[in-house]
Amino acid sequence: MSFIHNYCITGKYYEFLDYLNLNIVVTGAVAKKKQKFPATWMKDNDGDNISEKNKNFGRLTFHYWLWKNKLNLYKDDDWIGVNHYRRFWIKNNISNIDKSNLTHNILRKVPLDLDVGVLLPEKINLGNLKLSKLLKHGLRNILAQPKILFSKKKISISLHFDLFHGYKLLSRSTKLINEEDRSDFISYINESTSFYPLELFVSKKKNILNLYEKTFEWIFRCENEFKDLKLEGYGKERLYDFLAERFFSFYFEKYSKIKSWPYVLLKKKDFESNV
Repeated sequence: MSFIHNYCITGKYYEFLDYLNLNIVVTGAVAKKKQKFPATWMKDNDGDNISEKNKNFGRLTFHYWLWKNKLNLYKDDDWIGVNHYRRFWIKNNISNIDKSNLTHNILRKVPLDLDVGVLLPEKINLGNLKLSKLLKHGLRNILAQPKILFSKKKISISLHFDLFHGYKLLSRSTKLINEEDRSDFISYINESTSFYPLELFVSKKKNILNLYEKTFEWIFRCENEFKDLKLEGYGKERLYDFLAERFFSFYFEKYSKIKSWPYVLLKKKDFESNV
């Protein structure tokens, strides 16, 4: 078994996180100086960071912080795990996990017989989009491609992004991708109808170093390209996070051997109090 160096991203204080034996990292910490967090928790405004960009970068401020401040502590074959405050990698796909038994079910070691480079969540199938949402958000796409009304198999990553995060913003961003990946990424977003979501992974360090280099080179270019856009509302406020989410999926599919692995999504009732 190979030990996993597990990190957990959170933007708020939840007491139960203290008992999970994870590396907890507060995101957007530069704007939360007056809030109290345990001394053992790390913050994404320590060291080399872009914490001030959290409003539009979301989880990316954590990934940048991890890249610049922590990855150098690990060997190439060390495993790094990324969890979110409600989503945690687990040993087995069981349904009765909550705060009371979570710590005993978290995945902390990778079986040695797994001949893979990265564990990812199950893909999400974009064809499950409700017709009402397609009609509400996709008028311009429907006018351009009427066939999508009759075949949800036509809902590509690019089309889905148009509907929920800004018309043609993903397509526009592809011209800023590094030359090595540009044509492959364009094909990926236009032909694929599913992707690995959430920027959650358990990966060997050597598989994510290049991911971070490529991602941030591109995202900073996108930030300059879209600097005049008004990024408001759930679908657009974290635009760069949503762009990177698609690139993470593309990158791992292109460069890594993947195995889907279960994670638990804690129910909202678990967050009615900080206990």
